[in-house]
Amino acid sequence: MTSPRKSVITAWKQASSRQAPLLAAGVAFYAFLSLFPAMIAAVMTYGLVASPETVANQSDQIADALPSDAASVVTGQLDSLIKTSDSSLGIGLAVALVLAIYSAAGGVGNLVTAINAMFGLGETRGFIKRKALSLLLTLGAIVFVVLVVALVAVAPAVLDEIDIVPGVRAAFEAGRWLLLLAAVTIAIGVLFRLAPNRAASGSLVSKGVVVATVLWLLVSVGFSLYVDNFGSYGKTYGALAGVVVLLLWLWIGIYAILLGACVEAVREDVVTPETVEEDTTIAEWRTAEAAGETVPTEVVEEPEPETEREPGTLREPDSRSASLFKRKRHARQH
Repeated sequence: MTSPRKSVITAWKQASSRQAPLLAAGVAFYAFLSLFPAMIAAVMTYGLVASPETVANQSDQIADALPSDAASVVTGQLDSLIKTSDSSLGIGLAVALVLAIYSAAGGVGNLVTAINAMFGLGETRGFIKRKALSLLLTLGAIVFVVLVVALVAVAPAVLDEIDIVPGVRAAFEAGRWLLLLAAVTIAIGVLFRLAPNRAASGSLVSKGVVVATVLWLLVSVGFSLYVDNFGSYGKTYGALAGVVVLLLWLWIGIYAILLGACVEAVREDVVTPETVEEDTTIAEWRTAEAAGETVPTEVVEEPEPETEREPGTLREPDSRSASLFKRKRHARQH
């Protein structure tokens, strides 16, 4: 059984050899493109059953979970959507939903590809099966977002309307954050169960899932605190600061998930130290060859077939056999 220390080292090497930061950046870009169509569909759907004021108040609570610069981008888009008339909402709902699901499915498909790469697996599933998987995971993501909205935005509003003692309210507050943590863990567990192109085994909540969840929470909270207290993206990027921060937040979150996928691959023995070493050697060989360097290759010489000897004649020893014989004889004499 691989030791925890060796598992971490192997997972980190796997992430490096498989270009996890670059893949996370690509997935974050497509997630960013699918974010706003999804917001349009969510606001239009929610706007059919809630007043614009309610949507505005709860959207502000949702945005509090993001870094301040990123939240300004999200709330600005939400505010413009909330001002849309009810008739426009009804007309555009179907188109927006189709567009949102299509865009989100494309982003989820890229995430599936990235997780497969972390496992070192090729994609052999057919086109229809891949699209069905992306659609299934997208619908699951929609359910997850609805649950997050209910826990982050709706639950506090309901608690404000109910006259309960402070102790009970504190218990409810702690409970909803624990439920949110459980929802994130289960969502990542389902992703790791279905996305890789291999037969799933073991528990839904495994070592890789826990690592991905903890890393995602830590980097999200840490990045938000950094942006709010120390970051100067506004001075550097100006009006684009919100977009840049949102992209960075998506990138580090997806990177954390891919690192968790590497840990899961090591746990399942899909990735071993030997396979990582082989991948690293191949990558170094290709890099040197592309740079025009002389790439050493190991030449394995086939042994020459023995020729038939006359009875009573001795075989002429080769240089290695002669040298070994001399060393052994010298050792016996001394």
